Amino acid sequence: MNKLKRVALYCRVSTDGQTTENQQRELRAAVERNGWTIAIEYVDHGISGAKGRQNRPQFDALLKAVASPPVKPQPAKPKPPPEIAPQPK
Repeated sequence: MNKLKRVALYCRVSTDGQTTENQQRELRAAVERNGWTIAIEYVDHGISGAKGRQNRPQFDALLKAVASPPVKPQPAKPKPPPEIAPQPK
C-alpha cells in the first residue's frame, strides 16, 4: 500500500529580478512523478542564500513547521443520546 506523502516546497532567489518559476516547475514535476501531495509552498524572493535563517522568513517558517509535531486529527466528540420522552401509562 502506497501511503500518501505530503511535502513542503521551498524556493528562493537572490534578487527581485529573478523568478522561482523554474524551481517551482521542477519541484512540482518531482512531486507528480512520485505521487506526492504538496501541503504548502514557501518562497523567499530577493534574499541571498548566504544570509542566516533569521533573514529568510519563509525558510525559517519551513524549518519551524517541520520541527513541530504534526497536528493529529481529534476524534469527534460523541453526541449525547436524544432525550426520550416518558411514555404515557
